[in-house]
Amino acid sequence: MRSLRLLGLAAEAETLRLKREAGAFARTTLLQVAAALFGLVALGLLHGAAWMWLRESQGAIWATLWLALADLVVMGVLLLLSRKRHDPVAQEALMLRRQTMAQLRAVSPMNEALSLVKWRSAVEVGGMVLDFMKKRR
Repeated sequence: MRSLRLLGLAAEAETLRLKREAGAFARTTLLQVAAALFGLVALGLLHGAAWMWLRESQGAIWATLWLALADLVVMGVLLLLSRKRHDPVAQEALMLRRQTMAQLRAVSPMNEALSLVKWRSAVEVGGMVLDFMKKRR
C-alpha cells in the first residue's frame, strides 16, 4: 500500500515538474522568436535610414561598422532577456520525486505483502462476525 502511495506521489511530482519546465521552455522560445522578429523588421527598416544618415558624416565603411555594432548590442540584450530562469517549484518537484523514489526502493516487499495479508484477515474476521450475527437472528 505504501509503495502505491509513494509511486503516486512520485508521478504527481514528475507531472508538475514537466509542466513547469514545458511552460518555461515555451516562454523562452516565445521571447526568442519575438527577438528574431524584432531583429528582422526593425533592423530592416532602420538600417537603410541610419546608413544613409551616417554615410553623410562618416562615410560608407564607418556607417556600416556603426550599424553592425548597434546590431550586436541589441542582439546581446535580447539574448540576456531570453535566458533560462531558475524555477524553484520545478526544483522542489524534482527533489520530491527523487525522495519518493528513494523511499520506494527502501520499502521491503515482504512488509508490503504482510500488510495486505493483515488487512485481508481483518476483512475475513469481520465477515465471519457478520455471518454469526445473521445466524443468531
